[in-house]
Amino acid sequence: MRSIMVSSPDLYSGKSAITMALALKLKDYDYKVGYMKPVGNIIVDANGVLTDDDALNMKRILGLQESLDDLAPILFTYRLLDDVLEGKEKPLAEKLLATFEKVSKGKDAVMLEGAGDLSGGSVLSLSDFDVARMTGSKILLVARYCDDFAVNRIVTYMKLLPRDVELVGIVFNNIGPNFINFVKEKVVPYFEKRSVKVLGVIPQNKALMSVTAGEISEELHGQVLAGKENIDVSVSGIVVGAMSLENAIKVFRRKPNRAVITAGDRADTQMAALEARSSCVLLSGNLYPEAPVLGRAEELGIPIILFPDDTMTLVDKMEALLRSVRIKNPQKIELMKSMFSEHVDMESIIDALK
Repeated sequence: MRSIMVSSPDLYSGKSAITMALALKLKDYDYKVGYMKPVGNIIVDANGVLTDDDALNMKRILGLQESLDDLAPILFTYRLLDDVLEGKEKPLAEKLLATFEKVSKGKDAVMLEGAGDLSGGSVLSLSDFDVARMTGSKILLVARYCDDFAVNRIVTYMKLLPRDVELVGIVFNNIGPNFINFVKEKVVPYFEKRSVKVLGVIPQNKALMSVTAGEISEELHGQVLAGKENIDVSVSGIVVGAMSLENAIKVFRRKPNRAVITAGDRADTQMAALEARSSCVLLSGNLYPEAPVLGRAEELGIPIILFPDDTMTLVDKMEALLRSVRIKNPQKIELMKSMFSEHVDMESIIDALK
């Protein structure tokens, strides 16, 4: 059995998507694939059980039989952090190793998903480097190139990489059109001259960066008031309806596939968003809209979702959700797998698992 730690120097690099795509591709190669997120840092409640959202998602996608406790054995909660800061002894390494042995049993390959960025899990002595060394895993580095400091972050990561932990290579993920040629022509050769394999450059795909109205409602705990039949409509961004009605109409029409965020008592703005055929309308302040607004939304099939948060809090939550989009629906899963197949050197990864 071989294991690979999917790690990154950055937050929101797409580790989960790469881990998922790689695991699915290995299954196509008839590998028996296991998964574990050693340090769960995206805590969710799954039917009364605290777990990590990535582990929950991977259990479903890969059809894993292991319990959620095994897939995410250590949850980085505030309580755990308090205990560690107070110097309370926690047998975290022992627990992790015992769980790793359990999820590895009968598997040909195990995917380990890193916790956040370079610093994830460090205060627990369970950074990605620590876990890779403990489990004998090789590291697959996932990196974005979203600014001119990206290479610095990758080089820093590699300088800190322990000598006894092997780097399989780098996958550049979610590379925007403004950077794609630069990465291929300048960044890739830079690393290859330094004997670092670049296994792939995956371009940005807007379909993977969007969420549905249903996911917004579920993730942010909203109440769907209208348009339930179109709850799977795609949302690629947000517009805040805190402007004059005349300007709002112009903005809504210029920016399709956006969710309009406005207060529940702004009937004029809500109507303007509906007539501009916005993807959905998110109402803040727990203020119910007027009946004509709901009626028009039903006619047009545009979801209206109510939230208890004030407008700015809702904006912050939506921005965070769009930054950390998780691939959960079947269409996105197949798209990500297809892009991975097209742009990543799978054979080199297979060789690393031998």
